Amino acid sequence: MSAFEGTSFGEYEGELKEMLEKAQGAGAADIIAECQDLISQMKLEMRTMPKDEKAAAATAIQGYEGQLQEAESALLLGGGGGGAAEEAPVDTSDRGRMQATTDRLEEQQTKLSRARDLVADIEETGEEIVSELAANREKIEATQAKVDEANQNMDKANTITGRMGKWFNRW
Repeated sequence: MSAFEGTSFGEYEGELKEMLEKAQGAGAADIIAECQDLISQMKLEMRTMPKDEKAAAATAIQGYEGQLQEAESALLLGGGGGGAAEEAPVDTSDRGRMQATTDRLEEQQTKLSRARDLVADIEETGEEIVSELAANREKIEATQAKVDEANQNMDKANTITGRMGKWFNRW
């Protein structure tokens, strides 16, 4: 039994489970589209849930999305029976094109993953640089304060030396 029984989310969940089972048979393309709509509705319902239920709902939705993706793949590759696929089998050139498209998609996902990793590394390096610059700024400000103090002391020393010279010249 579902943890969401008696709620709109639970009703959507039950209907989705039934449809995913049917997606293996005839008319799978239409059923998959309906499943996508149900998942969208479930996501909307999830927004109104308390925080503790949202996590469980998100996990459930991810699982259903995975099942739906498997059903779509089976339909595209001719593994799952579906309306037109049963009447006219997918020929090998279509399978080849679909496989090539799938391969390109996986390659692009790999590139995207590498790009995300690179961005994370760059962000980390940037944070380190900003931190180092902040430390350097503090050091420069402390040094500037010491230089200002030294200048003040030099001004006092010059004033005292000038007075001493005037006093000495009087004699």
